[in-house]
Amino acid sequence: MKLPLSKLNFLTLLISALLFSCVTAFFVFKFSNDFYENRVEEIEKKYIQNNKILIKNEVDKVVKRTETLQNLAYKNNKIILKDKIDFLLRVLSSNYSLNKNIEKTINEYKPHLDYYKWDNNTGYIYIFDQKGKILYHGNNKNYISKNIFDIAKNNKELLNLLNEVLKKDDSYGSYLWKKPNIKKDELFKKYVYIKKDKQMDIYIAAGVYKSEVDKKIISTLFDELEVDRFGQNDYGYFWVQNIENKMLLHPISKELVNKDLTNLASKKEKDNKFISEISKKAQKETFGYISYFWQRPDSLKIDEKTSYFHLIKEWDLIVCSGFYLTELKELLKDEKKELKRLLFNNSIKIIGILIILTLITIIIGLYISYKIKRNEKERLENNNMLQQYKMILDATSVVSKSDTKGNILYVNDHFEKISGYKKEVIKNRSYSILRHPGNHKSLFKNLWGTISKGNIWKGIIKNRRKNGETYFSKTTIVPIKDSKGEIIEYISSSTDVTELIENRSKLNDLFKNDPLTGLGNRVSLINHLAKKSKGVLALINIDRFKEINDSFNHKTGDEVIKIFANRLFNYFAEKDCKLYRVQADIIAIYSQNKSKDKIIKELETFMDLNSKKAYEVEDTKFLLTYTCGVASDSENLLTFADIALSEAKNKKVKIKEYDSSMKSIEKFKNNLQWVEKLHKAITEDRIIAHYQPIYNYKTGKIEKYEALMRLVEDDKIIYPNEYLGIAKRTKLYPELTYKMVEKVINKFSNINKEFSLNLSVEDLMNEELMTYIFDFAQQKKIFHKMVLEIVESEEIEDSDYITKLLEKFKEKGCKIAIDDFGSGYSNYDYLIKLQADYIKIDGSIIKHILEDERTQNLVKSIVSFAKKSNMKVIAEFVSSKEIDELLRKLGVDYAQGFYYGKPLEDLI
Repeated sequence: MKLPLSKLNFLTLLISALLFSCVTAFFVFKFSNDFYENRVEEIEKKYIQNNKILIKNEVDKVVKRTETLQNLAYKNNKIILKDKIDFLLRVLSSNYSLNKNIEKTINEYKPHLDYYKWDNNTGYIYIFDQKGKILYHGNNKNYISKNIFDIAKNNKELLNLLNEVLKKDDSYGSYLWKKPNIKKDELFKKYVYIKKDKQMDIYIAAGVYKSEVDKKIISTLFDELEVDRFGQNDYGYFWVQNIENKMLLHPISKELVNKDLTNLASKKEKDNKFISEISKKAQKETFGYISYFWQRPDSLKIDEKTSYFHLIKEWDLIVCSGFYLTELKELLKDEKKELKRLLFNNSIKIIGILIILTLITIIIGLYISYKIKRNEKERLENNNMLQQYKMILDATSVVSKSDTKGNILYVNDHFEKISGYKKEVIKNRSYSILRHPGNHKSLFKNLWGTISKGNIWKGIIKNRRKNGETYFSKTTIVPIKDSKGEIIEYISSSTDVTELIENRSKLNDLFKNDPLTGLGNRVSLINHLAKKSKGVLALINIDRFKEINDSFNHKTGDEVIKIFANRLFNYFAEKDCKLYRVQADIIAIYSQNKSKDKIIKELETFMDLNSKKAYEVEDTKFLLTYTCGVASDSENLLTFADIALSEAKNKKVKIKEYDSSMKSIEKFKNNLQWVEKLHKAITEDRIIAHYQPIYNYKTGKIEKYEALMRLVEDDKIIYPNEYLGIAKRTKLYPELTYKMVEKVINKFSNINKEFSLNLSVEDLMNEELMTYIFDFAQQKKIFHKMVLEIVESEEIEDSDYITKLLEKFKEKGCKIAIDDFGSGYSNYDYLIKLQADYIKIDGSIIKHILEDERTQNLVKSIVSFAKKSNMKVIAEFVSSKEIDELLRKLGVDYAQGFYYGKPLEDLI
C-alpha cells in the first residue's frame, strides 16, 4: 500500500518522538547514577581535603601561638628583672645614704638578700663593684671577693655582657651557667639584666634560667589547649605527646596522660599500627599526616581517624589533632537521600516533558502533514502552470537548451521554424552552426564570460538560417544550477527582431533629420562637426520671428520657416554647403572647403536678394530681414557661431564674425560656476549682511546703518559686483534678496537703530517678494526703523504699481531713500512723486568734490532742493577729513564712507 507523503511524514515524526523519549529517559537515568557516583567521590575527597586543611591550620596556629608566647615571655623577662633590681636599689640606697659604705650596707641586708629569690630558688642576684669585685652572690658564696672579669674569661657571652654594661650602665643578655640545685656540671641558658648605680658605684645583676621560663610557657599553652575546640560542633581538640611516646596532654582521654604510648596499638584488630609511629614520623619529618582506627570519645565506637602532627623541636613536644570519617558517611547518606529525591522529582518532570513533547510532536506532525498536503496540491498546480507557461513560451519564443560546452540538447518548434533546422539534425550540434560571420568576436567572448560565471546574459545576436538568410534574435541565456550551485546546462529564450533591426537605419534617418524642413537637425550637425576638424559655420535666423507666431499662429510660422529653408537650400545646395535646422528659425550653413570671406559674401548676397522678396502665406505677405553669425576653423564652431549671432543681434548688424573680443567659452563656464557657487552659498547659509554706519552731522552720532550683501567663500568676503549680474540673469536673485531681508530685519528687530535695505527694480516688481518684506516687517513691528533704498530709474518713474507699493510702506512708517542720485538719470519731480525721505548723493560725485567746483555747486543745488522739499541729504564715499569738513559747510545732513566706518558684520 502506497502512503501519501503527508501521512508518511506524520508516522515518521511520531516514531522519532517515541524513540527520542526512550533514549532520553535512558540517558537521564544513567546520567543520574553517574552523577551520584562522581558526587560521592567528590564529596569524600572534598571532606577529607577540607578537614586535613582544617586540622593542619589549627595545629600550625598552636605552633605559632607557642612562638608568640615565647617571644612575649622573653621580652617580659627584662622588665621583670629590671623591676627586681630597681626595688633592691631603692632599699640599699636608703641605708647607703647614712653610712656611705657599700660593703657595710650589703652586710646589713645580707639576710634579706639571701631570701630574695624566685623561680624555684633558681633566680637570684649578685653585686660587683666598678673593678669587678663580687660583693654579693645569691647562689654561691665562694664567688664573693673574686673578680667577675676573671671568672668570665672562659665565658664569652658573659664577658660581652659585662663589657656592654661598662659602656651603657645597663645591659640585657644571656649566657650559659650552672643551675642551682643540680649537681651535674651541665650548663643552662640564663637571661640576665645588669644595671649600674652611680650613687653607690656598684653593679647589680638579676637573672632567670630559660628552662624555668619555658616551663611557664608550656603550662600556659597546656591550659589553653585543654579547653580549645574547633570545627563543626566544636568536635576538634588537641593532644600533646613528647618524642619519648609519653602522653603529656589529652583533654578527652585523660587516662592516657603520663602513659607510655610505645606499645599502644590501633583500636582495630586488623590494623597493627602503633601510636608511637607519630613520634617516629615527627622526629623524621617534623610534621605530617597519619591515619589509623581509634575510639570516638563521643560514641565510644571505633572509627577511622586521620591526624596531623607537628614537632616543636625546642621542647621535643608533638602537638596533634585529627578528625573521624563517620561524619563523611553521614554526609554521604544525606547526599544519597537528596539525590534520590531529586532523581525522582526530575524523573516526574522529564516524563511530563516527554509527554508534552510527544503531544507537541503529534500536533506539529499533523500541522506539517497539512502543510505538505497543501504544498503537494500547490506543487501540482504549479507544475500545471509551468506546463502552460512552457506552452506559451514555446508558442511565442525560440527556446533551446544546451550543455555547458554549448552543444544543443533541446529546441522547440519555433526554433525549427525560424532557423530552418529540424530537431533531429540540430541536436548535439554546436550553436556555431547558426553563427553569422558578421558578429564581432567580443560578443561571444562576453556572452560565455557572463554565463560561465552563473550570470544571465542578454543581447542581440546576428544568426544565419539554413538557407543562408540573416536574422536577428533578441536573446536571454540563463544558467541552470544543481543543488550545489554548479552549472549543469543553459536555457536560451529569444525573439525574432529582424524587422526592428532592419528599420533601425530608417529610424536613425528620422532622428537626424528635421521633419518640417527636411534638412539635417541639430543632432546631425553636431555629429557632422565631430568628424570634421575645420570649416566655416554660419547661423542665420529671421529677425523678430516671434512676432509672426504671436501675431498669427504657429502654423503660419512653420510655413515661413519652410519657405526660409527652401530659399537657403536652393541658394547654397549647389555651392558646396550643407544645411541644418538647429532650432526654431535658426538654420546652420556649413562648408568645409570654402573660405570664411567667400561664405560671408554669399550670405550678404542672399540677404540682399531675399529682403526684397516677400513671403506669401495664406494671402499674407511678409518682407523679412535676417541676422547671421559666422565662425571658422575652430573645435567650437557651433558655440562660437552662436556667440557671433547673439553679438550681431545685440549690435543690430546683419552679419557678425566671431573674434576673441566676444564672450569666450571660459566666460560662459565662469557664469555656470557662479550659478553653482550661489546655489551652494544659499543652501549653506553663506549669504551674510555687512553694515556700514551713517553719521548724523547735527547730533554727532551714528544713527543708522546701510545693509550690504556679502558672500563668504573659503573665509573670504566676495562683493556683489562679482555675482549680482549673473544672479539677476537666473532665478537666484530673488533668493539672495530673501536671505538679506530675513537676516537684516531679524537683527534690527532688537536694536534701536534705523537701517536701510537696497532694492532693485527687479525686487520692487516681484510682488511675492514685496509681500513677504511687508508681512515680515509688520510681524517684527519694525516699519518705523526701516528705510528702503531705491536706485532711480525710468522704469520706476513710469510704474504706477511701484508708486502705490511705496505709498503702502510709507503709510506704515517706513522711509524711502533714493540711492546714487546725480550719477545718471536724475529727476527732481521723481523724488517728489515718490515722497522720498532721503537723497543719497552718488559716491562718484563726492569723490571729486574737493577739486571740482561744478561738483560743489551740484551738491549745493541738491541740498537746497532737499531742504525746500523737507528731505535729508546723505553723502556717500566720505573718505577723508577734508571731504567731511566741506560737506558740513555745504549743509549735508548725513555722511557715509570709510572715514566713519567700513561695512562690517557687527555694528559699531
